[in-house]
Amino acid sequence: MTEKHSGFNASCAKCALQTICFANGLYETDLDRLDELVDRLPSISKGEYLYSAGDEFSCLYAIRAGIVKLISFSEDETEVIHGFYLPGDIVGMEAMAYDAHEFYAVALDTTTVCALPYGQLASLSSEVPHLNSQMFSLMSREIMSSRLHSTILTQKTAEQRLADFILLMSTKYKSRGYEHRQFRLNILHRDVANFLNLTPETVSRILGKFQKEALMTWKKKEVIIKNENGLRELANDSVE
Repeated sequence: MTEKHSGFNASCAKCALQTICFANGLYETDLDRLDELVDRLPSISKGEYLYSAGDEFSCLYAIRAGIVKLISFSEDETEVIHGFYLPGDIVGMEAMAYDAHEFYAVALDTTTVCALPYGQLASLSSEVPHLNSQMFSLMSREIMSSRLHSTILTQKTAEQRLADFILLMSTKYKSRGYEHRQFRLNILHRDVANFLNLTPETVSRILGKFQKEALMTWKKKEVIIKNENGLRELANDSVE
């Protein structure tokens, strides 16, 4: 997987992910003002928390490298996964209404983020109309993602859910300028099962079926999509 630009200290103007982050569509002078707010944090390791439920809300986080999952815990301490976030995604928006984080954000790989202090970001967005509209766009995208996930869980079969998930990850990589038919995905199969409300055994069985049908493989963190159209047709089949 090759990035368009390298170096995690790159400014917003030179960042490969600016077209899907807050910087999208900003003028150069506005980019400079946004760049002054950004705190490029040191990398966190796999298993470390970017933030925890109950932490005071102060920043939104733009992922520059790695992958993060958002989780909570049920009353019996069972982990509930609410989403997986790749480079270019923003995490922390769930805390905007409550001034405290609702979820735990856990790194699934070595992960680097940009922290954007929300108070300063909100002030700047009042002066930069396009930044304000970009914030609303990102929030709308998050809401739609949550609703689509609910639809998938209630209206699609197990095979369709898994096909949808793989295609979603592929689409995200494609939008970021990465290879989208063969990519590294450091997510445990049991985490995918949790997210899709399936059992790990069901996920393993379906992946075996997809491999036999030459649709895709997912081994040792490497996803290879062999028949994208076939996978898409399966995901979009109506449920009788």
